[in-house]
Amino acid sequence: MCWALAREVDPANDLSAFLAGGFFLSGAPFLDGIELAVIFWMVLLHRLISKISGKNPSYIDLLVVTAVTIFLVFSRSNSVYILLFAIALIFAFLRYGKNSFLAKYALFSLVIFLGSIFFGFFSLGYIFTLNPGVCFLILLALLLFGGSLFWALEDRERLYDDLGISMEPKWVRLGQVFYILSVWFFLFFENLSYATYFIFFSVMIGVVLFSLILKRILKVGPGVKESG
Repeated sequence: MCWALAREVDPANDLSAFLAGGFFLSGAPFLDGIELAVIFWMVLLHRLISKISGKNPSYIDLLVVTAVTIFLVFSRSNSVYILLFAIALIFAFLRYGKNSFLAKYALFSLVIFLGSIFFGFFSLGYIFTLNPGVCFLILLALLLFGGSLFWALEDRERLYDDLGISMEPKWVRLGQVFYILSVWFFLFFENLSYATYFIFFSVMIGVVLFSLILKRILKVGPGVKESG
């Protein structure tokens, strides 16, 4: 699942996904309790935002993502998933030419989220259980690696969706923005397992390590293709 999530965050480079998976495996023997449904949900939302499938989302696609969102809300007793789902719909609204249905669905989701707060479905998360020193180090790592994701893709780099159609890097960056926002919200308003948080950070480390060090400095990988 770490590999699959890294492929969505950096679809241009397969090696970054393997690096992310390798980094996670280095710590996996000491961790357990991965929330696979959360990772799967993140992959679905990334594909919705970036349009990496090459197709516009159908009502069936939205129904599946909605069903997984509802499952997470009640199984985790946390409406942060509704909030992130609404943000993903807003990003998808921008991606798919300001589709009115997506806008209305996002607004409806935000209303549901606001209502859920009054029923105790929104609470403080994992970061508030740590001592200030560890909390500072985690937030610093998130700022460094999360911020570095914006330089992971070069504007001249050719990207292709699952149908082989060329796509602009800005849409992948939009998905990366959502990824960073999601990790922030999960740290502050959810209590996931150490293993799940480790997956999130492994993805960022793998993508940043490949894109900013191996590809740009050591020139490892397929290289950058000139468009046109």
